[in-house]
Amino acid sequence: MEDFGSALEKNVADLTVMDVYDIAAVVGQEFERIIDQYGCEALSRLMPKVVRVLEILEVLVSRNSISPETEELRLELDRLRLERMDRMEKERKHKKELELVEDVWRGEAQDLLSQIAQLQEENKTLLNNLSVKECPMTEEDIQKQEGMTERERQVMKKLKEVVDKQRDEIRAKDRELTLKNEDIEALQQQLNRLMKINHDLRHKITVVEAQGKALIEQKVELEASGQARQQEMGNLRQEVVRLKERLKEQGKTSAETEEPVGPPSPAQEVLCDDDMSSNDPKDPNRPRFTLQELRDVLHERNELKAKVFMLKEEIAYYKSDEQEEETGPPLPDPSPTFRPSSRSNFQPESGIKRLFSFFSRDKNRGSQGRMPQMGDSFGSWAGKQDVYTEQAQEALQHM
Repeated sequence: MEDFGSALEKNVADLTVMDVYDIAAVVGQEFERIIDQYGCEALSRLMPKVVRVLEILEVLVSRNSISPETEELRLELDRLRLERMDRMEKERKHKKELELVEDVWRGEAQDLLSQIAQLQEENKTLLNNLSVKECPMTEEDIQKQEGMTERERQVMKKLKEVVDKQRDEIRAKDRELTLKNEDIEALQQQLNRLMKINHDLRHKITVVEAQGKALIEQKVELEASGQARQQEMGNLRQEVVRLKERLKEQGKTSAETEEPVGPPSPAQEVLCDDDMSSNDPKDPNRPRFTLQELRDVLHERNELKAKVFMLKEEIAYYKSDEQEEETGPPLPDPSPTFRPSSRSNFQPESGIKRLFSFFSRDKNRGSQGRMPQMGDSFGSWAGKQDVYTEQAQEALQHM
């Protein structure tokens, strides 16, 4: 009871699923007290609302209990995506600059080519004029012709230098582009690896959550069965005390009246048979195992159950991977949060409902255990002994 009260005193951010179940146990015990005093009708309308509130609290706490490794991976993934977007933006700007440089280079080359064509036409006209005149060239004409050729040489030299310079710039830009592409490919591979790791971590988290829920449900069932067994044991002890008192009274009255003792009652025969059967070495139902051996067997059984559960989860995981490969590669998820909406709409019965169902079941058993007839009590105990034996064996692993 003190552990359950500590769950109510915890901070809201530190609550876990186990704390929610402890709070539910406290509420169930309070309901049990109210039912003992006022009956079930006083809580018939309040019970479903409280169960619903506790279920909502359980879902919220399970959503908030995200591991720090998953949060770090999510932050790293967001950072890599931002870096990728920045690099893509820089690459786009770089391409625009290259296009502008190419346009300028083409314009200059076109101007130089037009100048060359103009000079060639001028040379042709000069040659035609010389052939028509057929006159000896003067020194001035020779100097003009040499000046024109020298001018053409300078223009061609400048054009060649510009072309070489632009070619070198283009080669440097191409090298930068190849390096950027290699960096982008490496980042893409790293992103895929992180996404795969994140997917594996999500799968492991779901497996651990399923195991935790199963253990919590087993704990709730064991606690409920233990309470029911304690109640019935208390009822049986009260009946035994009553029978002993009756036997003492009958013995006193028979001794006083000196009457012959009658045959033993069925309850006495049952008690005697139980005592003799517990001490009879030839009884086939006597215990043949020690407590440690029974614990070892139950521990081995639980380990085998856990292995079978893990193997089933791995088979389902590999089947889902094969189906994804057949349908096509999955799209990257922008947010690393869990996606419970993609699953089916089927929701299993929560541990809160089971806990409250056990409380109501205990009340029904308690009301049935108050029957005054001893034969009915022994019959109900004999009918439920096998069920409690199996649940007690499961409870030994927590001892």
